[in-house]
Amino acid sequence: MPLKTTWKEHRIFMKYSTLALIGSSVGWFYYQVKHTKHVLENAFDTSVIRSLDHCILKEDAFEEETLEIEPTPSNKNGFTRWAIDSVKFAYIRRLLSVAKDNNQYYRTKALGKLAKANYLDNWHYALIANMIDSQSAVTLARTKNVDRRFFLEPPYRYHNYNKDQLINEMREFLITLYDKSQHPCIGYFLSKAFVFDHDCSHIVDNDSSALELSKFIQSEKEIIPMCLESLLHHCSIERYSSDIANLNGLPLLMEIYKRYSDNIYVTIKLCQILSYMSFNKQLLEYFHISGWIGVLSEWCNHEDIHVSIPAARALANLDQNNTAQYSSNLYVLHPIHLPNRNQEIDVIFVHGLLGGVFFTWRQRSKDDNLVGLIGKGERKPKESILPETESKPVPAKKKRKTTKEFLKDITDKITIDSYEVVLNDIPSNANKECSGPFTCPLDAYDCQVSSNDNYEEFTYCWPKDWLGNDCKNIRIIGVNYDTNLSMWTPLCPTEKEKFTLNERSDNLAQMLLKCDIGHRPIVWVTHSMGGLIVKNILCKAYESENSVLKNICLNTKGVIFYSTPHRGSKLANLSNAVSLVLWPSVEVQELREDCPKLTAIHEKFLKIAQEIPLKVVTFVETKSTVVSAMKFNFLLVERNSGNTGIGEYFEIPLDHLGICKPGTKFSFLYQKVLHLLKELESDVSVKAETNKYPPW
Repeated sequence: MPLKTTWKEHRIFMKYSTLALIGSSVGWFYYQVKHTKHVLENAFDTSVIRSLDHCILKEDAFEEETLEIEPTPSNKNGFTRWAIDSVKFAYIRRLLSVAKDNNQYYRTKALGKLAKANYLDNWHYALIANMIDSQSAVTLARTKNVDRRFFLEPPYRYHNYNKDQLINEMREFLITLYDKSQHPCIGYFLSKAFVFDHDCSHIVDNDSSALELSKFIQSEKEIIPMCLESLLHHCSIERYSSDIANLNGLPLLMEIYKRYSDNIYVTIKLCQILSYMSFNKQLLEYFHISGWIGVLSEWCNHEDIHVSIPAARALANLDQNNTAQYSSNLYVLHPIHLPNRNQEIDVIFVHGLLGGVFFTWRQRSKDDNLVGLIGKGERKPKESILPETESKPVPAKKKRKTTKEFLKDITDKITIDSYEVVLNDIPSNANKECSGPFTCPLDAYDCQVSSNDNYEEFTYCWPKDWLGNDCKNIRIIGVNYDTNLSMWTPLCPTEKEKFTLNERSDNLAQMLLKCDIGHRPIVWVTHSMGGLIVKNILCKAYESENSVLKNICLNTKGVIFYSTPHRGSKLANLSNAVSLVLWPSVEVQELREDCPKLTAIHEKFLKIAQEIPLKVVTFVETKSTVVSAMKFNFLLVERNSGNTGIGEYFEIPLDHLGICKPGTKFSFLYQKVLHLLKELESDVSVKAETNKYPPW
């Protein structure tokens, strides 16, 4: 009996021991799975590295304090530093490995973490720059506030060249470029700028002034800027855009940038050249090994929009993950950097005759009334308007008193909180469909003015600087195209210019399709002739059998017209005698008053607006514009021609040039556009669960 009892107890003990072992094994396995999942989900957590860095700093500080009392060996600290560097190196290798993953989300996530790794040492940056591939470099370059040391340094191929040798190298490169492309404009420039007494090669014509002109150019030290202008014109033609890279010209341009980095004109031309070359994504490796990716990333933060916007376009075009392709006529104004959210609305700005992205859409200044229609010029770069000397002490800036504080100082018998501020540029007349807004709350006005340190800073592109901040989920595209008043203007003989309204509309529509326009709601903001082009695009898209092109019209939710001559302008009604002298361009001829083509386009547009839910806002000028070439004032767009007949209609007491340039952010001209976009954003957010628009 005792033996049986002992054996029974032993069996019970073995049973419970086995159960305990199985339970602990299951618990251990569950813990390991959960821990592994936690590690994988936090693969990019840098808190451990930062904590170890903090420990290093504390140890260094402790050693410095106790060094004079009792010196301690640094072996332990040196070993700890070696361990931390090893952890950093392993972490970096992990990020770079994930950056090569086939999943775009993981690649972007890893590179985003790498861009925020501000704990790296110089040798880490040098290592990453040599390990990273070209596509990852572009993604990093498009990340906001990325460190410049992530990118390869440019090669030093021409650093021993003096100025004459560099100019001669540029000459030889242009000759090679001409021999390859046979572009007559390159040959013409060579014959004018590089003709010597003993050298008569590569002369296109037998102009006797070529030698004298070449001597003048060289004596005035203008040969490098003129060479860049010639290269810019060459690569602006799409079939020539890859010639510079294929002939190994990028290192030569890099050397010019190093030597003339303080020259804003040279910087602008170089940035435009690279922007035109970016049309060909196959040139990405050339950009990477020549060090231009890091320079373009730095230029994206440049204070001059003539540099920052083309640089952003170049990086967007080179990005293999970006399906949108921006041609020479399109600028992405927002977002400049890699977007961290989906862009739900496309806002497209189209200027008018003799306009431009950097002129039409700038803020209105006090001296704008002195600018005529002809002979316009863009404002000088910001550095040119800074004080010439800094020797004089700058007085301390007084704190700005808000409107509410000012009113409280003069009276305490009224309720300040219920007051509103009337917007600037208020219409002098409007139709019954108008809805404002015409005022803004006093608290919002004071809060925005007092919290914005750069409120009084002049903006050269209000769609980029204002709309980009007030509307986060939009993509802003600026259309830029060349126009002429007269056919006497010289043209490039190798490129067929698009003159007629139909040709411009077809050309622009194809460019917009390449940058994924039509997949999201669209709002058009137009000035003058730009409104005619947009209406023609919508009419052609609506009648098209191509579903992709038709979506441009079907997804259009709003059109804003700034002084568009829907029925033509009297200024284009030139007499036969004047026409023979001026030889007006096709653009001017199509703007004649009561032109049948314009009438037909407008009637089609009115029918489309009735069939498609479309918000139309019209601003019309009431003041005459100074036509400087003819020395008289003229009302370019009259009320009956500028009125669309549908939607909201406002008459603004400004001229043709100033009506598209808000004076401040609290101008009615800007707040009305912002109000329309905010309403559309609200509608899109309500339908976000059912209508998913693809990210940009």
